[in-house]
Amino acid sequence: MVIALHPGPDDAWLAEAQLGLYTKASRHSGIMLPIGAGLIAAASTEVPLASRLTWFGLVVFLAGANEVLFRWVNKKPGHPLANLRLRLKIYAGSAFSFLIAWCSMSVFLWVPDAPLNHMMLTLILACSLAGAVAMTSVLTSMSVSMFTTHMSFMLLPPLLLNAQPDYVLSGLTLVYGALLIGQAIALHASSTRTLTLERERAGLVQDLSQAKQQSDRDRAHAAAAGRAKSQFLSNMNHELRTPMNAILGFSELIKTKAFGTDIDKYAEYANIIHDSGQHLLTLINDMLDLAKIEGGRLSLREDEMSITRLLGDVADNHEAQAAQSQIHLVREIDFSLPPLFADERALRQIALNLISNALKFTQPGGTVTMFARTDNSGRIIFGVRDTGIGIAPKDHAQVFERFGRSRHDVTIANQGTGLGLAIVKGFAEAHDGHVRLDSELGKGTTLSVMLPAERARPASHTSAKAAAV
Repeated sequence: MVIALHPGPDDAWLAEAQLGLYTKASRHSGIMLPIGAGLIAAASTEVPLASRLTWFGLVVFLAGANEVLFRWVNKKPGHPLANLRLRLKIYAGSAFSFLIAWCSMSVFLWVPDAPLNHMMLTLILACSLAGAVAMTSVLTSMSVSMFTTHMSFMLLPPLLLNAQPDYVLSGLTLVYGALLIGQAIALHASSTRTLTLERERAGLVQDLSQAKQQSDRDRAHAAAAGRAKSQFLSNMNHELRTPMNAILGFSELIKTKAFGTDIDKYAEYANIIHDSGQHLLTLINDMLDLAKIEGGRLSLREDEMSITRLLGDVADNHEAQAAQSQIHLVREIDFSLPPLFADERALRQIALNLISNALKFTQPGGTVTMFARTDNSGRIIFGVRDTGIGIAPKDHAQVFERFGRSRHDVTIANQGTGLGLAIVKGFAEAHDGHVRLDSELGKGTTLSVMLPAERARPASHTSAKAAAV
């Protein structure tokens, strides 16, 4: 692959890497070449002093100027593409200008009719060409520039003299150049392949690292889910056994007529059996609902219904429980809300789970507020706000997962099954809505269900009458 001085977006990474290799390979040339030029000028005693000083001064000046220019351009940030192209052009132009000065030794230091002088200069330029090819093989444009300039200054002076030994020297120079071309092509291909493999290796290492991180996250999530499931099953065992034991125990007392003709006692036990059965039915319905949600088999029975009436009913049914727990139950319901096209049973289940959670985790003297309103975009927003113990931000996502319960649950005797908010989330999403949780430890919790404005219906006389009830 050949990278020009104007690489495209797809080749930018390779041009950047090649320029980096060239910079590392040539970082000492700004010091070593002027020293070499001084030694060459000193050794050319048969050349007039003015010519030697002129050539040496030119080399030193351009070496210093290039060093300053390289330091300036290297301070510019790497990549973007325009900056990379600028650096490539500056390196190529600076290297070419210095190369002209360096190779001009075959002009400034050339002595006519001095074969040893000619051989020495040709040998120096040949060694310089070999080093230049090794340094610039990664950058094709610079390698071509180096080769062409060296060969021109090695061939032209001998050919212009029309001397037999110089013809032989020029022929050897051509053979040497041909060998170096093959070497340069091989070095370029090798370096390009190495850089490509290195990039692929780095990409593979990065992919493996990301895969390992994802695997660790998945493993931690699976372990947490396993612990939550075990905790759920343990809690479910208690939730199922308690009402079942009450049903079996009290029904046994009634069956054996343990209290003779005391009808009031039997009625009390029958009421306990009924309440326990209702609790069992609620647990079973919750588990079936969640199974349908997770299995994608939840079917909604949608019809026009009044959200205000539904929330009012749910609040009425929990007034006694709130009073018994010494909690203030407040309603902030906008009774001008339009009817909704939704599954009333699903929305009722959402409201029941939200208010049950709020009452459960609010201390005596606290406040639980049931609210309903619309926002500026017409969405219907309803939910429950409490002044309870709150949920830590790191546990927010967990409480909506199956079996997910936040850490504050361990401080509450009646913990529940951990399915309530998972069902709330599932029913809300089935209505094309979502649930928002705002909570901090010690500062209470607000759970808001947001339904899209498309579910609102124009108020009919029937729904308006229901809303006013």
